[in-house]
Amino acid sequence: MSTDIAQGLAEFTTRTRYEDIPAGTVEFTKGLCLKTVAGMIRGATMPAGLKAIQSTRTRAHAADAGVMGAGFKTSLWNAVLNNAFFAHASELEDDRFGGLGTCWDITVLPVTFTFADKLKLNGKELLALTAVGLEVHARTCLFYPQGFMGMTVIPGAMGPAAAAARAMNLDVAQTVSALGLSMAAAPIAYTSFGTDSHYFESAMQSLQGLIAAELAQQGATSNPDIVTFMTRLIGADRVKPEKILENIGAEWLLNGIWIKKYPCCFYMHRYLDTFLDLLKVENLSYDAIDKVRVHISQVERCCDRPNPQTFDDLQFSFHHSHGVAMIDRDVNFSHITDAARENPQYREARTKVEVVFHPEWVSDYAMGTPAQLEVFLKDGRRFFREKNHVIGSPAEPLTIEQFKGLFVKFSRGLLAEKTLMWVADALTNLETLDRGDVEKLMHILINEVQPQ
Repeated sequence: MSTDIAQGLAEFTTRTRYEDIPAGTVEFTKGLCLKTVAGMIRGATMPAGLKAIQSTRTRAHAADAGVMGAGFKTSLWNAVLNNAFFAHASELEDDRFGGLGTCWDITVLPVTFTFADKLKLNGKELLALTAVGLEVHARTCLFYPQGFMGMTVIPGAMGPAAAAARAMNLDVAQTVSALGLSMAAAPIAYTSFGTDSHYFESAMQSLQGLIAAELAQQGATSNPDIVTFMTRLIGADRVKPEKILENIGAEWLLNGIWIKKYPCCFYMHRYLDTFLDLLKVENLSYDAIDKVRVHISQVERCCDRPNPQTFDDLQFSFHHSHGVAMIDRDVNFSHITDAARENPQYREARTKVEVVFHPEWVSDYAMGTPAQLEVFLKDGRRFFREKNHVIGSPAEPLTIEQFKGLFVKFSRGLLAEKTLMWVADALTNLETLDRGDVEKLMHILINEVQPQ
């Protein structure tokens, strides 16, 4: 009984084919590919990514697979670690909320795209590999992750382990072992917001999953008792074991992932959606605005940074994100630079943003209270808005063309314009790519990215 869930997940992992995946899930998976690839190549050009690249360059390894945006190949382990690190360094990780556990796509897709390069997969094979890994990830990260002593923990290595096991053609018994082995190291601990360590936390989940699959391939044994592991990790009262396999293959839980549209902490996205819509609908100019008041609970306090002092602070500051939004009507990577931090106009705009903390509000990673925003104009008018969900959540889903637009937005300037549009089209139509097309795609993503 203790291994039934691992057995079920392993059978799903090894037997699910592209043709078994619903069309809507295929489209959504392609959208996640567009977003996460943009995050990987952008993250490779950012300060944290450049540190990771330099660290890898100092070590001599076999050229097994490519490092996104870095122009070289390295060992499979190093390629996965770097690509996963980049995916988070861009702050473009997509996630899941609404009372469910953290479900970062950035731990799975760096594994699948690295294997696509190493194994010369075609588009359908890459999509199936990605969807299966994400689905195992969604189901094993299904429960709200409040761990011991108030620390938030995420059992996030099982999805990457499933993806690696599938890529390596492990059988059911080996995949069961890989899932058990993936639980052997400490899970992510959410203690490092706004630092490079936060990216390392999630990247280690990707690497851990790969190592688990490799060990299982060699016959390593494990205790794949997922229920005991999860109940001891996050509490028996939070885990409903029957949910993990419920309707597996018929209902795809990965479709519940929420999408990031700005390169900054997710806790600010509902506020930015509301603010940008208000600016557009009411045609509010920067000069007309006297004050923007943001109302938050405890969980959003990590983004109360009125005077960002570091590069990382910019991605965790209500003041900076809303300041640049009121000037430029967007938040993009041009706003996440040292120059933007010191820009006099942006510095002035940050002073117009006030954060009001409400200790009485429900405070958890489910975004339990609405995002509330007030805008005061110099002529005395006041606007109030609130929002429960981000645009890009299941309540307000994006189309594949909107995903494509996000890829172009985040990647423009990193690739030659003609190449950029080819990559955007290729990812949007991933199921049509043959092995040669995927090989061309990976060559571009590894070798043709040019930092701005």
